[in-house]
Amino acid sequence: MSTDTTDSQTMPAAGRAPAAPPAAGYIGALLAVLLIAAGCIAMRDACIAAGWLGGPLWIDAAIDWIDGLEFTGWMIAAGIALVLLGAWMLYSAVRPRRTTALQLDARSAVWIRPADLARAASATAHRVPGVLEATSRATRRTLVITAHTTDPANPDIAAQTQHAVRTSVAQVLANEPNVVVRVRKAER
Repeated sequence: MSTDTTDSQTMPAAGRAPAAPPAAGYIGALLAVLLIAAGCIAMRDACIAAGWLGGPLWIDAAIDWIDGLEFTGWMIAAGIALVLLGAWMLYSAVRPRRTTALQLDARSAVWIRPADLARAASATAHRVPGVLEATSRATRRTLVITAHTTDPANPDIAAQTQHAVRTSVAQVLANEPNVVVRVRKAER
């Protein structure tokens, strides 16, 4: 048996990617509120049936209304809509959650939000000579930098900005996003 340990044995296992909350959680919360409302109606009707309160029974009125219905065309459309709603609820319960962060090029699980990547890209672009101000927005696949300069016709500023941002992003991210640089005239 060897006493040497390799780096893979001493490093922790890679963590899971940060993910958005599942859509089924929102549906479950909505269904819980509807179930609580149905319970409140049932409690109200129980209090009326016990003689503690006065008034008509809502559940009996709903049953009488449903019992008195005759077939009409809207019932087919309502049935199809309810089947589609149920299928969408099932799909939302089993579909994978979308990741909300980008993985950094590190030996352990380290992640960065796209908004934080955009802030870092803005700071990098702002250091490029000729850039007076820089704003950025990022998604998991695209990083868009808008560089405000006094000379937007100068192609070197856009090229230098793109190179600086690509270099800084490539050093930290595992998968480099598409970097787009837009040069605008600074408003002063």
